[in-house]
Amino acid sequence: MKTVLCFCTVSFIFISSVNFGETIKWLSLQHSHLHWNLTSLNNNPGRGIRSGVRSPCTIARRRYGFERIQAKLCRNSMETMPHVQSAAILAAETCREVFKNRRWNCSSIVTAPFLSADLTRATREQAYVYAISSATLTYTMARACSSGSLYHCTCASKPNIPSNEQFQWGGCGDNVKWGAQFAKRFIDNVEKYALENRKNKRSDAIGSREEDEVLKNEVAAVNLHNNKVGRKVMADSLRTQCKCHGVSGSCNIKTCWKALPPMSEIGHKLLKKYTNAVELSRTMVERSITERLVKKLKNRDARSQSLIYISKSPDYCTKDDKLGSFGTVGRQCNVTSSGPESCRQLCCGRGYRTVVDEKIERCQCKFYNCCYVKCKICRTMTQIHECL
Repeated sequence: MKTVLCFCTVSFIFISSVNFGETIKWLSLQHSHLHWNLTSLNNNPGRGIRSGVRSPCTIARRRYGFERIQAKLCRNSMETMPHVQSAAILAAETCREVFKNRRWNCSSIVTAPFLSADLTRATREQAYVYAISSATLTYTMARACSSGSLYHCTCASKPNIPSNEQFQWGGCGDNVKWGAQFAKRFIDNVEKYALENRKNKRSDAIGSREEDEVLKNEVAAVNLHNNKVGRKVMADSLRTQCKCHGVSGSCNIKTCWKALPPMSEIGHKLLKKYTNAVELSRTMVERSITERLVKKLKNRDARSQSLIYISKSPDYCTKDDKLGSFGTVGRQCNVTSSGPESCRQLCCGRGYRTVVDEKIERCQCKFYNCCYVKCKICRTMTQIHECL
């Protein structure tokens, strides 16, 4: 795979001064306690700002980073919002679990809607977060359809693949197609609208302002591509799940449908794409925008299935707010491992300290006669290694 390098010295410094990543602010719903049922409010003719009652969509717009298009979709399909909130929680949990032993451990996703620079400069890490958020939203909506939680959609259509004599298609499959369409409307449309809007205003921009608009377009194009990769991985992960029917547990008839695997499996698939992500130059991204190749790269191009980024990441060894690096000081490491969680890699050569944790607890308890329990006192010593 041929990788085209960008002019990192120039773009790295410039990008850090511009704020991007607007469409993933909705991930802040992981901290939300909003109640999305507006049945009582719909019957209240005096609701609104004057009545002191605000729509949860308005609160999401002001407090949780919803863009105008997302708030409009929220108002038009309120029933989907609890599942959007579940997607935000699941995306954050999956990202942190997948990267928990690495220098960048996805801790910055927790700060949404206030995003640090690692999620606003079109970095490799931002590529992963966009892909996992798009995939997770597709996942939760597809599951909501098959569980009957949404009246907007139903079970997935039966596969076109003919069944054999061993089983027949039936059951209720996860509706990934509808889930992907909703994810496009909720996430992609924000970037597409911004691209069109900036394109119309491009002729009026001059100097550094024009450069800002060009850069925003490039980041939006990269985000759109990575969103699509996340949904594609989700669609490709559908697998056949079956249930047997018959007398006394026999399997005379077997019904099968297409179902999604656990989200952790999707997260690790995207981790492989994160590891092999392709760096593009700003010139190449700008050319793709001009030639309208953003929405769909040619299938013969290896990049069509890869995560892409345009800005190099820091090593995340030391704390640097300008670069979005939290550092690894104080992180626990593994002295016996040779992987990314090892003290050698995680501590970046600074060394580590060993802390002995003593735990005293009751153990080997026995019940005597009828009336009392007698236990021993056990001490366990655990060594914890922390990066300096």
